[in-house]
Amino acid sequence: MNRNKIYFGLLMLILVIVIGGAVYEMLDAGKEEAPYTISVIVEDSNNDRWIAMRQGLEQAAQDHNINLNYVFSGEFDSVEEEMELIFRELRGGTEGLIIQMVSDDVGMEALGESAAQTAVMLIESDVEPQGVYPVTGPDNMGIGTALGREIMKEIETSDGQKKIGILCGNQKQIAMQQRLDGIRQVLAQGSTEIMWLLEGSNEDMARELSASDQENHVDIIIALGNDETELAVDYLIGKGEEGKGSCLLYGVGCSEKAVYYLDKGWIKSLVVPNEFNMGYLSMEEVARQLKYRLSRAESVEVDYLVVDQTNLYDEENQKILFPIVQ
Repeated sequence: MNRNKIYFGLLMLILVIVIGGAVYEMLDAGKEEAPYTISVIVEDSNNDRWIAMRQGLEQAAQDHNINLNYVFSGEFDSVEEEMELIFRELRGGTEGLIIQMVSDDVGMEALGESAAQTAVMLIESDVEPQGVYPVTGPDNMGIGTALGREIMKEIETSDGQKKIGILCGNQKQIAMQQRLDGIRQVLAQGSTEIMWLLEGSNEDMARELSASDQENHVDIIIALGNDETELAVDYLIGKGEEGKGSCLLYGVGCSEKAVYYLDKGWIKSLVVPNEFNMGYLSMEEVARQLKYRLSRAESVEVDYLVVDQTNLYDEENQKILFPIVQ
């Protein structure tokens, strides 16, 4: 008799547990999962060059229920200034970080200790030592090579050696180093002479560009980043419409300004990284890592296109140049 009571009691206990679990699941199903917060830190965050990337970030955040914190920033004077911004976000409790590092030497140990429980993705450029964190960005060596091939086409259709000046951008970034390596490898095969290489901030580079070109005038200017391309356009326009075409500009860019002046003939050819995808895929990868904590975020390579006046208005190119968020 006592044994029957025990069995009956156990049966009732199991039944209560099952019913309780079912009720909990029904109540929990009605709740929305609290969104993760992911902070995005890039240099000069309101610069037009980030428009497409930010659209990608926002679309992915919407698709994956992420609270996007796009951090306001100006131009960083030092690595320490950017790192302080990163540490501020970590102290504020952000669960993910997407970062464009301004230097390849940033003290990854300090970041690693502070962000041990934080999902981190680098965009556009890696850091030293490479491979510590995943990177979402284009094949930067390939971008340099593509620019070089465009210039070689020009050289093949003209006579004589071409004098070249290069705006190298921030050579503390591995991305810019790789683009320069790609350019140099291709130009070494042609009849070219590199007259000057300029790197540094825009303000300093603007003065150096004018002085360098006056001292050693070049036939072709190569700009390895969006800011550098816009700076070179401004310089050429400042010389007047009559000088248009006397110095050809080949650049990397994604801003509306860069595309506009390509259309107007001030830029001969433009290499455009798919920055919408860079934003979308970096956010998607960090979101996946947060949802599945045992997984590791993977590096993602995005594509790029080479555009000039002949293919600027091709439908596929327009989709990348001016993405529309659904």
